[in-house]
Amino acid sequence: MKQTNTKSIAATALFAAIIFMGIQAFRIPLPAAVGTPFVHFGHIFVMLAIVCLGPVRAAIAGVIGYVIFDVMNGYIHAIPNVFCCTVIKCLLVGYIFLALCKKADGDSKKEYIYAIICSVIYGIANTVLDLVWNTIELTIMGSSLGAAFIAELTAIPATFINSAFTVVGIALLYKPVKNAYHRIIKK
Repeated sequence: MKQTNTKSIAATALFAAIIFMGIQAFRIPLPAAVGTPFVHFGHIFVMLAIVCLGPVRAAIAGVIGYVIFDVMNGYIHAIPNVFCCTVIKCLLVGYIFLALCKKADGDSKKEYIYAIICSVIYGIANTVLDLVWNTIELTIMGSSLGAAFIAELTAIPATFINSAFTVVGIALLYKPVKNAYHRIIKK
């Protein structure tokens, strides 16, 4: 039991570090009227954490990785958004993936398709949560609802691109990462 707990903690910490590096090492800034959106690989690694670690541990790894990035790069103001949205996405997509895997009954081809479907769900959830959160945030800061919504729409292309990267990344990395994870953790 103790070995499983140690492996579980180590795997969660490893994914947190990988998520951090997925943002820190690869960022392409995009223009927007509001905020500083950029394309990055962080969401791919959060999604890989979801399929390997499960919803709760993925949420922990995602929050840790993203918050460390935010603190180290001057995005401290974004931490409440990152915390709430990461937890929601990981739990939502993670439990959907678990239910679909149960339905797949060990069929690896179905699980692969379900991982890709869940990465699409993750992208949709990410887009909706970002749009809603940031629109509300701009409204609280004094913008009219309409102006806040329109301004936030200018940042959505980065979210769409990140969502597309996530789907492609999962399509390419799901099988090798999941297999490696099971070989290491199940020893």
